[in-house]
Amino acid sequence: MRPVFGLLLPVLTILLGGQATAQSQNCIAHVNHQELIIVAGTVVDGNGTTGLRERLFNWPSRTWDKAWGEPPECDSGVTIAFLANMLSLAETKGYCLADADDGTGFLLVPGERNFRGRCRSTVCDTVDMVAEQSLAVAGTVTSILAGQKIDSPADGVTALASGSGAMLLTGQTPALISALGQGAAALTAALSAPAAAAAAAVTVVTVGGAVYVCS
Repeated sequence: MRPVFGLLLPVLTILLGGQATAQSQNCIAHVNHQELIIVAGTVVDGNGTTGLRERLFNWPSRTWDKAWGEPPECDSGVTIAFLANMLSLAETKGYCLADADDGTGFLLVPGERNFRGRCRSTVCDTVDMVAEQSLAVAGTVTSILAGQKIDSPADGVTALASGSGAMLLTGQTPALISALGQGAAALTAALSAPAAAAAAAVTVVTVGGAVYVCS
């Protein structure tokens, strides 16, 4: 009798052959200070279709084996398609990939995106603050997420703990300052910048010990 794998091999070959337009090699993406290894064939470039290998192996390893050599960087189209498959729809619909200005990769933030998943207009700037201030802001956002300070949308802000590793607080600048309370003191300059002050909505992102203001 032929081994079961031997019987499956022709089927797998045919199915994998149908993924000819899929991402052709393993690549690495950095989103919200997390390293994501996206295995070849996991997504069809740009349209979010789940590939056979993802269904077989589920979430890939987050650690790149250096013996494999230097991995190529995933483009934004592959990255946003992968995130759309792995996170809930609410976390990716209406969100886009903004470049983190500190060179740490992408931030997944609210905003209109182009066909490659990149933000059309949203820009994120790192807030320069000491570690204690960053922790204070993160602690305040955590309290808001837990419902200790904001109980309804009428308060003017929305909060989200993203499955991609970030906590986000979105609203108009005055509402954010009010919601953050003492934590807003360290963000005053960033929230008072012309771009943030004029924006219909601003998002404060806390992730990996860093704080960003996106508008």
